Amino acid sequence: MQENLIIGAMGHIDHGKTSLIAALNGFWGDSFEQEKERGITLDLSFSNLSREDKNISFIDVPGHEKLVKNMIAGAFGIDYAMLLVAANEGIMPQTLEHLRIAYLLGITDFIVVLSKTDLVDCARIEQVKEQVKELFEKFPNLRFEILQCSIYDKQSIQNLQETLFALPKKAHKDLGFFRYYIDRAFVIKGAGCVVSGTLMDGDLSVGEKIWCAQLGRVLGIKNLQVHGESQTIAPNGARVAINLSGVSHQEIKRGDLLTKKGYLRGFDSIEVEIRAFEKIEHNAQVQLFIGAMRCDARVLFLDANKKFATLKTTIPIFGMFDEKFILRDDKQTLGGGRILSSIVDPMKKSQKLEYLEMLSKGDFKGAFTLLLQAHKRGFGLISSVQRFGISQTMGLRIASEIPQCFVCQKELIAYPKKAREIVKEAILKVLSKNPNALLSATLLSQKQSWIAEEFAKSVLEEMLDEGALNKADSFYISPQNNLGLNGENTQKVEDYFYHTIYQTLQSQGFQPIAPYNLYDNLDIDRQTGDSMFKRLTREKKIVRLNHKLFICSDVLANLLERMRKIIEQEGYLDLGNFKQHFNLSRKYLIAYLDYLDSFGDIVNTDGKRTFR
Repeated sequence: MQENLIIGAMGHIDHGKTSLIAALNGFWGDSFEQEKERGITLDLSFSNLSREDKNISFIDVPGHEKLVKNMIAGAFGIDYAMLLVAANEGIMPQTLEHLRIAYLLGITDFIVVLSKTDLVDCARIEQVKEQVKELFEKFPNLRFEILQCSIYDKQSIQNLQETLFALPKKAHKDLGFFRYYIDRAFVIKGAGCVVSGTLMDGDLSVGEKIWCAQLGRVLGIKNLQVHGESQTIAPNGARVAINLSGVSHQEIKRGDLLTKKGYLRGFDSIEVEIRAFEKIEHNAQVQLFIGAMRCDARVLFLDANKKFATLKTTIPIFGMFDEKFILRDDKQTLGGGRILSSIVDPMKKSQKLEYLEMLSKGDFKGAFTLLLQAHKRGFGLISSVQRFGISQTMGLRIASEIPQCFVCQKELIAYPKKAREIVKEAILKVLSKNPNALLSATLLSQKQSWIAEEFAKSVLEEMLDEGALNKADSFYISPQNNLGLNGENTQKVEDYFYHTIYQTLQSQGFQPIAPYNLYDNLDIDRQTGDSMFKRLTREKKIVRLNHKLFICSDVLANLLERMRKIIEQEGYLDLGNFKQHFNLSRKYLIAYLDYLDSFGDIVNTDGKRTFR
């Protein structure tokens, strides 16, 4: 498989980006009639240049100040920036703005091409080089190389090609699932909806089911094209065209996110670290750009230095930790930054600022500790990828290093010490209402869904060690119970459940309680309760009429005898006269009438039961 680089060609309008790419690979990017007429690139243009086992994908972004929104959509996901500066004009407004945007997006490596060198002398070229060096001094940690070039000088084009092919492959994070911002959506006759974009954080395969976050639905992949060639697998970091099934090109738009279902949640608030180039007021309305997505947002600063802020957005943002963004108003790029907390947590302001500072420094252990303080009932480590940009395995490891944190490996949940106290209180509350309750980890998890069975088991075992509970078979009981159960005799516990359920159903006669309600009343977990109902049914002690209605066999036999007597005396039985004799709710009456229909000597004519 070819090694792939994505290079974004950027710079001021008319500094020669489109012409240079055409000189490099023969592709003229201005495909729209209005682009050709006006001589400017209005939207993103994509092309590539291959040599042996290496491919360079070019994204030609528009240079006009009014089209910066399109430029930003193309700048996400690129490996290197090719910044063009026309030697006859030098540094211009969009040169600076494009460099700012690239810097904010985390692009660190630049090939600065001094274009149109055929129009100036050597002194001018040296002067512009100095301008470029001075410009880059304002942006720490950026690496750059300056090349002179003219589309009329074949050697300069050849030198640029050699430089580009010598660039090393950039490492891309692979978090176990993919993300893909759509930057174009269109229809191809006979194929249907096709989208293009840069594949981030994972690979894609034909036939794979993918999730459109904005539509909230599953889509299919009919075909993949990488650099114009059909592929069964598209690699991480490549420019990919996807032929989608299950959607029309009219339903999908630039900025929509394709990903794996279940990995990312959307929120209309994100907490961020901001780097501003222009003044941004508290509560300012701005345009937010993430990937190829754009929406309106409100900036709510959290500190006096205006380093941290909450962005309130008009649409849900399916963001990730450390994902870069741009902020603009109608005229200019104000700044940008990176997402720190894509899942906003309930915290006091001081605690939140401490949390964001830890995330800013990459102190995930400290951030985990603060999250445990904020989430007294624990928080899910399944969100580690979205919260911290780390794998779930790494999330488990970090959580396990925190003192008094219980890590549920199976359910991927981290519980603080406070959660253990809450579970103990819940157990004592159950026992205060029902001293004879037979507790299990399954029961506690069913009563409160946030309690994982693994965690419940550890709390029950701790209370057993403390003498707050006794053990009977696999169940935990109050020392004050009067069940007379011997923990060494496992049969007695089962017999207790068996007789208790049967006696309860007997006492309820014609109106037996539904199984799950009975389990709640008796504090029995569903698995144990279901096994007892199956045993009673197998032994013909009870009869199942439907999934919610079980009645004792002798009670049902008595009821059937009385129903038949009504037919003998009144000539028929229907809902009306049945109700007169038995003041039961419709759910019972209908179930019993339906059961009567199963007998061969009964005829049901429009709801009236008679003998044959």
